[in-house]
Amino acid sequence: MIRIALKLFVLLIGSFVFSQNGTTSPYSYAGLGELNFRGTQIIRFMGGLEIYNDSIHANLSNPSSYAKLKMTNYSLGLNYRINNLTGANESKSLASAGLDYIGVAIPTKFFGFGFGIIPYTSVGYKLSYSEAGTENEEVLNTFDGEGGVNKVFFSAGFNPVKYLSIGVTINYNFGNIIYETRRFQNEITLGTGLENKSSVSGLDFKFSSHLEIPLSDALELQALFSFAPKANLTSTNSRIFNTRSYSGTTNFGDDIQINLIDLGLNRTNIRIPHLLSFGFGLGEERKWFAGAQYTINDMENFSHKFISLPNVAYQNAYQFSLGGFYIPNYSSITSYWKRIVFRMGFRHELTGVIVNNFGLKETGINFGIGLPLAGFSNANIGFEYGSRRGEEDNFFKENFWSFRIGFSLNDKWFIKRKYN
Repeated sequence: MIRIALKLFVLLIGSFVFSQNGTTSPYSYAGLGELNFRGTQIIRFMGGLEIYNDSIHANLSNPSSYAKLKMTNYSLGLNYRINNLTGANESKSLASAGLDYIGVAIPTKFFGFGFGIIPYTSVGYKLSYSEAGTENEEVLNTFDGEGGVNKVFFSAGFNPVKYLSIGVTINYNFGNIIYETRRFQNEITLGTGLENKSSVSGLDFKFSSHLEIPLSDALELQALFSFAPKANLTSTNSRIFNTRSYSGTTNFGDDIQINLIDLGLNRTNIRIPHLLSFGFGLGEERKWFAGAQYTINDMENFSHKFISLPNVAYQNAYQFSLGGFYIPNYSSITSYWKRIVFRMGFRHELTGVIVNNFGLKETGINFGIGLPLAGFSNANIGFEYGSRRGEEDNFFKENFWSFRIGFSLNDKWFIKRKYN
């Protein structure tokens, strides 16, 4: 079982690194791309709450949760998403699919730890607009972007005192982002293009603390405080000027590599702002839970010198989440349906991205169920519906829905067998 799980983990990491394509949103052209939720489907279906911890599920977004683990856990998340885009003159639907996370969590006698990979940002857009040239000929401008940044993480958590757990996550960020701008003139076969490529790498950290205080024989209060300090990632850059046909299949002449050393742009820093979260929840173990969480993101201090867009700025961001779950009868042996976990969540956020002087907001609602499998394993299936738009009603709108499935597989390691 262990050997098979580890082989599957390595195989999936290879697939993840080389084929990840997590978005079709035009807003992914800002910053390092569209920020992805760091957490399991269980947490996502509760609106992104990081507060709730139990002993059989890994909470990837809360490293202090590893202190409570009692079983080795393998986590895998998949998604399929439809974006419905509405502009001033047209509407379009685009689909994307990919992996949300892969993780392994292992408990020991004194602490718990885990590792895995998760997407941090995704870039995937194709934009275009036409304008009149110098002699009133039609000129087409296109903007394409692809790639993203992934995180390989290692987390550990332990209990220093009763009711309190603390934890830390170390992330190694890596990935490539390519931005292409092209200009085509009517009745001219070849157009001019500029390709900017940014290869990102570097470390960042996250610290968290978690309280579980029994209020009575049935009720328990859980509270969370987490902090991710600001980080500096490194971007190794290249810029190429070229000529191409509109289809991109014809290459006329040599590509011209622009000397970025003289411009001081061959190697730049990306400033990642700090992130602070706190929340609380109340519930009855293996029965129900409800909680709220507030996250502050210092996006005003984000900077990526190599990719600077004239119509994009940044402001401090926030996210507010509400969510919870309900289990009819966790220990029922006569009804499978009574052991199903029902989850629901809501979130609203100011993303911190300002486009054409309008702040970008996002709202989402989630529904999900947890289906028991053999032993303590389970499959978690759910839907998310959301919208992303500027602060004015006539701004470009993006509505999306996604189908997500996650597997939480459990096993016991380091058990001395009495019989062979």
